[in-house]
Amino acid sequence: MNPHPNIYSAFRSFCLSKNGVAAIEFAIVMPMLVFIFLGMVELTTAVSYDRRVSKAGAAIADLIARSDDVTDGMDDINKAIEHQMTPFEDVDIDIKIGMVLIRNGRPQVVWSWENGKSAPPWPQGSEPDGVSFTSTMLINGRYYVVSTSRFEYKFILGSALSSLYQMVSEDHDSGKFLSLPLSDSFVLLPRRVSCVEYNDHCATWPPL
Repeated sequence: MNPHPNIYSAFRSFCLSKNGVAAIEFAIVMPMLVFIFLGMVELTTAVSYDRRVSKAGAAIADLIARSDDVTDGMDDINKAIEHQMTPFEDVDIDIKIGMVLIRNGRPQVVWSWENGKSAPPWPQGSEPDGVSFTSTMLINGRYYVVSTSRFEYKFILGSALSSLYQMVSEDHDSGKFLSLPLSDSFVLLPRRVSCVEYNDHCATWPPL
């Protein structure tokens, strides 16, 4: 005779009960669902920024390529950058622009300019970093307009995404999802002159 039939029956019913299973499953799956949702929001925003960064770099390079002399026009370039970044005109985007001359089979900077952010311009005579040239472009004596645009996109919910990532993975790197570097580069031929002038650098470089 079982001395505790009520306790045994209650324990057996508890073990066989399926009440609350959905709540437990949801609690297990919820962190992943939240992570995916926030990731989609951040990815969509990052894509919007990336398009603006590329568009700004391409537009400024094209604007320089259409000019003869930009010595007095750099204030307008800054305004054009802000216009191209709308509605993100308050972000700190780094843009470099320059003229490059192919000498001895390699690109050399004639002059360069940057928009006053964190990136310094390229030194004269150096090879512009962040810009790629194909072998067919390396024709001695040819000038190119080059530009690079760069922006460090900081995730709006970076800390939350990093915490969720650590919860659902074995990687405990807390720096993930905090920021994403966005960049692009462009190489164009000048449209009106062989070398777009800036502070008489085309006329005085390379040295004889």
